[in-house]
Amino acid sequence: MPHPIHKLFETGVRLFFDNMAAGKTRMKRGALGMDLLCKRHYGLTGVFGWEGDAHAPIAFIDGSFLLRDRGNMLVHFGFTAKEITSKIDWFNREDFLPCLVSRFRAGDTDVTIENFADKLELNGRDYVAAYARLTLKNRGSMPRVVPPVSSFLEPLTPVPEFVLPGETAVLDYVVGADRFGGRYPYPSAEELRAAGDWDTHYAHMRAYWLDRLRELVDLELPDPELVHAVKAGYIYTMIVKDGDRLHVGENGYDAVFDHDIIGITAALVTMGDFRHFEAYTKHILDNVQYPDARWKYSYPFALYLMKTGDTDLLRRMLPQIRENTHTIEADRGESGLMRRTNAIDSLGMWTVDNWSALTGLSAYYYICNTLGDTREAAWAREQYDSLLHAWTARMDVLRQKKGIRYIPISMTEANETGPRADVRDANALSMFLFGRWAWDGYLFDMPQPDALPAWIDETYDYVEKRREGVSDSVYNYGGYPHGWYCSAYNAGYGSAALRGDRHRAAAIEAYRFMIGHAMSGPFSWWEGVHPPKEESPWNRPHASGGGGSCPHMWGQATAAKALLDALLSEKADGTLILCRGVPQSWKRAGNRIRLLRVPVCGGRVDFEISYEENIRVALTGAVGGRRIVLDDAEIYVPQGGTECHFSL
Repeated sequence: MPHPIHKLFETGVRLFFDNMAAGKTRMKRGALGMDLLCKRHYGLTGVFGWEGDAHAPIAFIDGSFLLRDRGNMLVHFGFTAKEITSKIDWFNREDFLPCLVSRFRAGDTDVTIENFADKLELNGRDYVAAYARLTLKNRGSMPRVVPPVSSFLEPLTPVPEFVLPGETAVLDYVVGADRFGGRYPYPSAEELRAAGDWDTHYAHMRAYWLDRLRELVDLELPDPELVHAVKAGYIYTMIVKDGDRLHVGENGYDAVFDHDIIGITAALVTMGDFRHFEAYTKHILDNVQYPDARWKYSYPFALYLMKTGDTDLLRRMLPQIRENTHTIEADRGESGLMRRTNAIDSLGMWTVDNWSALTGLSAYYYICNTLGDTREAAWAREQYDSLLHAWTARMDVLRQKKGIRYIPISMTEANETGPRADVRDANALSMFLFGRWAWDGYLFDMPQPDALPAWIDETYDYVEKRREGVSDSVYNYGGYPHGWYCSAYNAGYGSAALRGDRHRAAAIEAYRFMIGHAMSGPFSWWEGVHPPKEESPWNRPHASGGGGSCPHMWGQATAAKALLDALLSEKADGTLILCRGVPQSWKRAGNRIRLLRVPVCGGRVDFEISYEENIRVALTGAVGGRRIVLDDAEIYVPQGGTECHFSL
């Protein structure tokens, strides 16, 4: 569901390089004329920085990075595209930390460039400094000239003129990168050097992010890259946000958007991060784009209430939640369905809007029931039942009249005759992700049609069949005009499969596809993803670029939530649903799934399942009085119990 203004954003990095080529962007040390690899492959991009900074550095595959707070200063390390003679190994140091490493050969020299950021407090002012380490190992028989790096970089170590054969030089640099939105001068070179060396600041950065991750669900999975993706995505979310405003991107979408922030906060709550929830939600309506943001405004608040029991915050927020949720009644048409919107970038009566409203009413009903507001709970239930009846009745008509078995994206026509008819368009599953109702409505314990699981399965069947010959995997659900190949939402599109029977592993498998084929930076995805290119310099399968932003924090948040829901979900009645979306390939002897600190009503739980001759399950923490569901097995834990162990 790309934003209608995506065209204004997706060209941000491209425009920078176009202006540079035209001489409109000024650079030092001859960089303007240098054929830098980042100029050829600017779609391969990532981000590093600090929590809440205003303009985090935008990173490129060759180790270069862009400093927007310094007038779009491009920091590079002197290697032209021609000099780089190997594919580039590009990754996060220690698997997920925001230190991006580029490793390649330049003739007879092994080159490693490592970039990260640390926060500095100097003279009572806050800064972000970017720290760079250039390691040169000369494997040749002749001295290697040390390349002329950007003059913006201040050396933290002596810089030799040459690296002799067989020797290795480690060169450290620093540059002021951001001022958290301030306009005060940057520190001097002397102040930056006096603030400490590369290793000291790396240790501080590392400790900071590991401490932030300790609040979250910790994962151990048969596919460790999924764990790394979730951790890296969380850290990027903290870097991309500006203060308490949850922005979507840095190289595009650098703002708060209404339904994006709803999705990001929902994911953060599911992950166990409650630290700034109230502050984040104050900005939900900073940039109103779509009416569905008001309709499901209650959704993240209901999740937060379920996981924390914080009724004080919910009572304070209830007037605003009530005001937004009541727009659902006003925005319903004569048919009882939600009115026409531009929800999926075309005007129409969309399924996603009706599902969003059903989600909002489900969440509001849960909130009001929990707070004892019986009058509002009754209103929510009446609206919910009425809207559900209208949607179900229209579905029955469409399925019979149009001869379709899938859930269409429109309430008036089949997908093939609508404005989103292109088989590459991922909006065929828009309601499954952005509507949220299939799985989250079920978790809020609201009534749904008995036929819904079958309809969901049939819709995934339909999309798989429809994309034969277009997709290289049944778990690649497509993209958008600014990137048709795939999207940052790909795993999120699999979330509704948990409500069905035959495609339950879709979210995890789609996430694995994203990591294996669609990244444009280390654990970073564009909103709309371009197809791979053979001439790309990255040494792993990946996408060549895309549109929107990369990383795209709303899309990556939907992936994290879909993964966690597939492993352990909680219903409003306290039932814990275990491993509903686990791939069959994980259920092999010797595999283990382990989750620590999962937030649930009443506290946290630890969960472990081991696949041996018998499946062994262990749950500890807030498990007393709960029904536990794993596949077809149901276990009841007595009240007061803090442990549950069973085998299948």
